[in-house]
Amino acid sequence: MSSNREITFRSAVPADIPVIQDLSASIWREHYPGIITHAQIDYMLENMYAAPVMQDEMRKGYRYILVEQDGAPIGYISYRSEESEHAVMISKLYLFPALHGKGMGRQMLQYVKDDALRMGARLIYLFVNKNNRAAIRAYERFGFSKAEAVKTDIGGGFVMDDFRMELQLGRSSSATLHH
Repeated sequence: MSSNREITFRSAVPADIPVIQDLSASIWREHYPGIITHAQIDYMLENMYAAPVMQDEMRKGYRYILVEQDGAPIGYISYRSEESEHAVMISKLYLFPALHGKGMGRQMLQYVKDDALRMGARLIYLFVNKNNRAAIRAYERFGFSKAEAVKTDIGGGFVMDDFRMELQLGRSSSATLHH
C-alpha cells in the first residue's frame, strides 16, 4: 500500500457491503485494541456492520463512500445530511492504520466537507472515542473542535465514551443580517 499514489472516492452500493464489512473488521481489529476492549470491538462490528443495518442506513440517506488506491479499497466514509439542522454527521471515517499520517485522512475529511458545502450545511460533526488521541489530533488539525463529552449506552454492557467534535462551515451571504 504505497502512500504516494492518488486516492479515489466511489459511492458504495448495497453490493459493496461485504467489502466495507471486511475493511471494518481489519481496520477496527488493528486500530482499536487499547482504546476499547476486544469484546466491545466484536460487539460493535456485529451490530453496526450487519448487512441489514447498513442497507437500512443506505435507504435512509447515509452516503457510503469507498476510498480506493490503485483500485483496491483502503478505507471508507459514511455520513448523512441533517437538512433541518443544516448539518452533516459523519458516522464512519476509517482508513487502514498503515496509511495514517500520510494526508489521506485529510483528503477524506475534505471530501465530506466539499459535499457538505454543496448541500448547504453550516456544520459537520462526528463522535470520536476520548482515548482515540491520534484521531482527535487529526480532527483538530483539520479544524474540528471538541463541543461536548457524550456517553452512550450501546447495549451488551458497553458504553461509547466520546467527544462530539464540530467543524463550523462558512456561513453563506444569505445568512448575513441586513439592517
